[in-house]
Amino acid sequence: MPLLNSEYLSNWYTLSFDNVGICIAESFSQAKVQEASPKGAIQGDIGTHIMDIGGKYYTSTVSAPVLIGYTDANVTDVFDLIGYFTTAQSNTVVYGDSAYLMESAQIEVSADAVKATASFQGDRRIDLATYVTSAPDNLYARTARFYDVRFQIGKIGGFYFIGNILSGNINIKFDIDKVYVLGKAADQNPQAPNFAIRGYSATGNIKLAITPEDYANYLDNTNLITGSEQLQGQLITAPLLGDSAYAGAMLEIAPFVTNGRKMILGSYAVITKIDFNMQQNNIITANVEFASYFNKDSTIVTNI
Repeated sequence: MPLLNSEYLSNWYTLSFDNVGICIAESFSQAKVQEASPKGAIQGDIGTHIMDIGGKYYTSTVSAPVLIGYTDANVTDVFDLIGYFTTAQSNTVVYGDSAYLMESAQIEVSADAVKATASFQGDRRIDLATYVTSAPDNLYARTARFYDVRFQIGKIGGFYFIGNILSGNINIKFDIDKVYVLGKAADQNPQAPNFAIRGYSATGNIKLAITPEDYANYLDNTNLITGSEQLQGQLITAPLLGDSAYAGAMLEIAPFVTNGRKMILGSYAVITKIDFNMQQNNIITANVEFASYFNKDSTIVTNI
């Protein structure tokens, strides 16, 4: 009986991103989209005789657990990949030769895993690096767990939620428009669009295990939910890291003292909803939803 060549198995392939390098991923999918639709005529055969052929582009999604401990300078995980594209695309001018843009990203934390997912659109495909040989032979790392993460949304009774986080996630969204330009250069695909970023935003939530006293004294205390309870004529913010420039939402990956990674989303975060829930013989929970606002001057990602 013949053996299936190991190159057919999704086992130790890596992805190659322009200007970023090699990215280690757990799952990857990519589709080439060719827009086409039939056009009808006012008289004659009911079949299709005319086709409207539109643009051609690629969509891609990459996902993997957040990694801790890897030290190879030529390798990144999906968490750092999200940081790179978020920082680059939030600037007024994006690098002009980019083959793809990040359309959305999610960092999800649960008791089982800390997972990062990013979706892209572009006029060229994301390349697969050569099997094994283009990746480090001896890369050692571990996946981040729930105890490697801590959140902060402004200030609610303290700088961090510690010890009572059940789950949480951060969602980043870029509003991308496809623009078709007449008379493209000879070396460009005339069917490939140019991509324009019209805006971006970040939202998320944290699910907490709390007591009724915590809810009354912290989550529903207007003196402590700084940044969400506003006064007339004032913009009230809660500084992160002791600096008023960082009053948004922050997710931090351990180690927390040195060589950790921080994702600081914007200058301001507003708690948009607090969902408090009590049920017999169940943990009392509060789901805190937030919206974070950032621009090109915001410190989006800080690697320390």
